Amino acid sequence: MNRWMTISVGVCVVSVFFCGFLFAQAQQPPQGRGGMPQDRDPRMEQMIDMMFRDMDTNHDGKISKSEWMAFQEKQFRLLDRDGKGFITKDDVRADMMQKMRPPQPPQERPMPPQ
Repeated sequence: MNRWMTISVGVCVVSVFFCGFLFAQAQQPPQGRGGMPQDRDPRMEQMIDMMFRDMDTNHDGKISKSEWMAFQEKQFRLLDRDGKGFITKDDVRADMMQKMRPPQPPQERPMPPQ
């Protein structure tokens, strides 16, 4: 797979990933006076904040090309669990299903008799 195809797949995967967070957030009414400006959607602001938390590794308020590429590489490795060097639809589907599944509470193990 050539480099541009890999980058395109990575960008699509990240977009799907972050859009899931956008729509998974609770609906919040727009802020009134003294709050966030009316033209800013709080869900979008949360998504942007998450994006910068994950990508802006030197915390300078900017995402450099190297930070962007490092994040994309990390996402690719997360999806390419078998390490074959490519991502299939099944890989993406499995990742999405895992993210959509509610977390399971830890199971208590019975204590052995003493």
